[in-house]
Amino acid sequence: MAKPVVLVHGAFCGSWCWEKVTPLLDDAGVPWYALDLPSCIDAASGAGVLEDNAAVRLLLDEIPGTEAAILLGHSRGGAVISEAGAHDRVGHLVYLTALLLEKGENPGDRIGSTLANATVKTPDGTWSVDVGAGADLFFNDCHGSDISWAASQFRSQTLVVDTTNSVEAWRTTPSTYVVCGLDKALLPEAQRAMASHAQHVLEWENGHMPILNRPELVASLLVGLSVSS
Repeated sequence: MAKPVVLVHGAFCGSWCWEKVTPLLDDAGVPWYALDLPSCIDAASGAGVLEDNAAVRLLLDEIPGTEAAILLGHSRGGAVISEAGAHDRVGHLVYLTALLLEKGENPGDRIGSTLANATVKTPDGTWSVDVGAGADLFFNDCHGSDISWAASQFRSQTLVVDTTNSVEAWRTTPSTYVVCGLDKALLPEAQRAMASHAQHVLEWENGHMPILNRPELVASLLVGLSVSS
């Protein structure tokens, strides 16, 4: 039986960002689950990785069956799966051009200044994307229609990631890191350094959003992990 897949989105996004991937999982008979993280849908409340972790763990609690789940985190979602991945229902972690941080590590040391320059602080203390400044960072290899669609869906976000008490689920749970070699938002050198903690490393010639312009690659990876013995 195919293992379930849980999809954890990155900053400024939501469950909508998987809309090109999930039909391919349906075609392969792979059950999938996606959620909107509290740090994005309720950003003004100050929700952060702690609340996101709780939301993912609650979802894992509710998945029927006993098969080990594949937990994928994109971008900032990597910090979330490093916490929620300690759940006993998780059998494999996938970091898709994502933050894979050690306990106490400052994510700012991985993200760099270019991405910070593409965000704007809003009056309620959250952050939003300056699409004009960030288009080349997030969407450098995406089609115009995908860019406009995704940009229209972006939400404000709480960006603080506190790894002080991280459980570092990647230390005990098998993991795969996908380096996107054309990414300008999370630079490939930073990805490769973080990927050194994973058991398996793949490299794709893609920018930051393969979920938009290469959904077949994302789905193929997940299907392979889901149906493997």
